[in-house]
Amino acid sequence: MSSTQPRPQDRLVLREGMARPDDRLIEPRSVLLWTVLSLPLLGYFVWYYRALRDSARLLDDDSDPWLWMAMLFPGMLLVVPYAVAQARVVARVEIATRMPFGVVAYLALCVGGFFVPALLPLVLQPRLNRAARTKPVDLRRLTP
Repeated sequence: MSSTQPRPQDRLVLREGMARPDDRLIEPRSVLLWTVLSLPLLGYFVWYYRALRDSARLLDDDSDPWLWMAMLFPGMLLVVPYAVAQARVVARVEIATRMPFGVVAYLALCVGGFFVPALLPLVLQPRLNRAARTKPVDLRRLTP
């Protein structure tokens, strides 16, 4: 990212219903429960939507989780949009939680999640839970 462009976490977007600086942005969720629920595809779609929504709240942006949900389902049949949607959720959680993956780990998670979608909540939900337990002001100070 260029040094002249602000980092995503440094952008301030004022919108209706925005959380106050000290408000908890998201709530922690059970990793085991969401991994088990994600084994059937319907449960995975619910987790995917919530992960993108939580990431949008942590990033304080107006990204629409429904758009990516719409791309995910038919994308499973078309492969390329499905792979992009999988990589998108990994990247969004990585940036939103300020906990970057190494290149190898990122690629392994994207490839593994492509074939076994339940792998994503198993790896990504603990990161979202840690971010949920972090004070919003402290989380915004962290850099990925």
